[in-house]
Amino acid sequence: MELTDLEREFLRKLLGESWGSPSMFDHEIVARLMELGLVETEPLPSGDIECRITDAGRAAAA
Repeated sequence: MELTDLEREFLRKLLGESWGSPSMFDHEIVARLMELGLVETEPLPSGDIECRITDAGRAAAA
């Protein structure tokens, strides 16, 4: 799988901690990484969305 530099950088940032995005956040990078199974998301009570890296994402970030 071919990742862009921006996608790889985003995955590396998720290696250290999850990331919360505002509810209005709509970014193609996150959507693509989710489709590839590299990132998973979970809605938070605040309306924000938490993004976490998966095991496959950790491997791709290395």
